[in-house]
Amino acid sequence: MCHLCHSAVNAAPESDRGCSVASLKGTYAYLRSGVNKSLGGPTAEMGIDVFNGDGTRGIIRATGSSLDGSYDWTDSSWPNGSYTVDPDCTGSLFAADGTKANNIIVLDGGKRFSVLSAPLETGKVITGEGTRLEEEKD
Repeated sequence: MCHLCHSAVNAAPESDRGCSVASLKGTYAYLRSGVNKSLGGPTAEMGIDVFNGDGTRGIIRATGSSLDGSYDWTDSSWPNGSYTVDPDCTGSLFAADGTKANNIIVLDGGKRFSVLSAPLETGKVITGEGTRLEEEKD
C-alpha cells in the first residue's frame, strides 16, 4: 500500500473536493435494480429524475418491473422531497415527509451519481446509477 498516496488523499482540504447540492443539477436518467421481498422478490426501475441544484427535486417519471409484471410509465405529481450533498460527495435523498430514502455518491462533478436505497424494511436492497442528460447552462 502506498502510504504517501493515502496521506495525500486524506490531506486534501474539504474546499478542494467541490461537492454540494449544486453539484446535482439538471435532468438525470437512472437505472435501479435489486430485491424487495415485500414486492415479491427482484425489482427493477428506470426513469427520469430532476435535481434543482438547491436541495429540492422536481417531477420524476419512472417505469418499473417486479414480479407482477408492471412496467408502464408514471409521472410523480407529489412533491419529490429533498437531497443533501456533503463536501466529500456523499449525500442522501429524502421523501417529501423527510424520511431518508437513499444514500448517494456524486461522481464526475455531478455528471453521474450512484444510489443505494435505505433499508427501511427487511429484505430490501436496491442499487442504481444516474447520468445527467444535458449540460447545465450557467
